[in-house]
Amino acid sequence: MIILICLVNIALSNMNNYFIGLMTGTSADALDGCIVSFDGEFKLIQTQSLELDNSYKKDYEWSIKNGYKTIEESKTLAELEKILNKKSVELVNNLIKKANLNISDISYVGFSGQTVFHTNNKSYQIGDPRFLANESRINVISDFRNHDIKNGGIGAPLIPAFHKYLYSENDKKKLVFNIGGIANGTFLKNGEISLASDVGPGNCLLDLVSKEKFNTSFDNNGDEASKGKINLELLDQLLSGSNQMQYPRADDKKDYYKIFNNTFLEINKNSLLRTLSEFTAEKIKDFYDFCGQPDEVIFHGGGTKNLFLMNLIKSKLSTSIKTTDNEIPSKYVEAAGFAYLAYLKKGEIFEIK
Repeated sequence: MIILICLVNIALSNMNNYFIGLMTGTSADALDGCIVSFDGEFKLIQTQSLELDNSYKKDYEWSIKNGYKTIEESKTLAELEKILNKKSVELVNNLIKKANLNISDISYVGFSGQTVFHTNNKSYQIGDPRFLANESRINVISDFRNHDIKNGGIGAPLIPAFHKYLYSENDKKKLVFNIGGIANGTFLKNGEISLASDVGPGNCLLDLVSKEKFNTSFDNNGDEASKGKINLELLDQLLSGSNQMQYPRADDKKDYYKIFNNTFLEINKNSLLRTLSEFTAEKIKDFYDFCGQPDEVIFHGGGTKNLFLMNLIKSKLSTSIKTTDNEIPSKYVEAAGFAYLAYLKKGEIFEIK
């Protein structure tokens, strides 16, 4: 497949073959957006990310831990939705302006929303696609997870369809990992998706300890983890608590918060991060082994910026690894993936009123 990256202003077109993707993951640190085209070949037209401040992330984590699902049962979630709605409209407008496009050039906005609770039978997100459609004056496709569930899926992961679009080849086996708050993997075999599943915690537990013990949002480059030692008791608890989780599956952050008993916060803070890094790397290796150790392994997501974690993963796999950056910057793969799902109309359509 020919893939063109065109991060430049482009001439106005009478064809509205452009799609916007908006994504905010369980790390809840930013709203990522992009404009893309699937007209003959994939083109990345424009990207931008808007930071979500620490209070947003703190209130989001609090809501998850307390089991809130809807804005009707939580004023905190209602306020978070207002913030996300405004940020989403701002980002759509910014992207269109930066790309020198008109609203009429955009076919749809693919809007992920912010997942607050997920099971294989029902998924809950904040972020109002109707508000986004009316304020941006562009039709929106959203509620992808429940749409997938209604059509026989489990609602997560959703980006494997985009992984297939970018990377599938006949007579080749490839594995694509996304390391976000949760890590997921897509096994591509002979041009098709052979298996797609959440595989373990990505950044969620590392970020939790960084916040609780280091008063930072994340462990930059994994520097603090690199100073610690593996706590075998904790690692054994984490592995034994997750080994019964079968593929394919859709994980919720609460699954791992339950396994990670807070009593372990008394362990040396650097060793906590070191042990959790080992846990994440082991879960990725487990899926790699389960898929028969494919020759090509590709990574994207925020976790790719954690150099210590990536080196740890590399040491456990019997093949070389690479990121998506040659095709699309790792940070924007999921946003582009939701644009692709909008292109396929794999969600609910919310039209301008």
